[in-house]
Amino acid sequence: MVAGVLMVSGCAGGSDAQGVTPKHVEETTTTSTVDEAIAAIDQSLIDHVDQVMNAAVGCLGADGNPQATLHAWQNMRYVWLNNGTEPLAMADTLIKTKEKAGWTKTVPGNEITGEETGAARTMTRVSAGGSNDAPGLSISTGSNTAVPPVIYLSSTSTCFEGGALLP
Repeated sequence: MVAGVLMVSGCAGGSDAQGVTPKHVEETTTTSTVDEAIAAIDQSLIDHVDQVMNAAVGCLGADGNPQATLHAWQNMRYVWLNNGTEPLAMADTLIKTKEKAGWTKTVPGNEITGEETGAARTMTRVSAGGSNDAPGLSISTGSNTAVPPVIYLSSTSTCFEGGALLP
């Protein structure tokens, strides 16, 4: 099973137009990206959804070191499927649905497919016509039968300037 989820993020500044902060915009956008992916899954096959993360995460600066005031927003959820549902087939269906809507691969080579692992999938997609500021969607799953069937969905925003994560 794929242990981690790939993240897509770049660095971009933002403005606080009309009281809307970059953090709020990125939280809303990443939440919508994951919500839309969950809505594209046959709801009769979903047992429940766990929100794993919906928070600001640190970003690396140009020098490769974490920056105290540079953040991204990450929304990650586990979509637990009903017993007997094949998570690989569901992930492939979701990927095909996104591709039909114009979503494409991100950086080549950042994907794990069944050919390399025997069954696991990690696919990261970006929306059609999306700019470098648009969050991607990472879809991960595996075929470990010791774990109930699950699909991991994650969306991470571009980086934005903000206050320190910790006081």
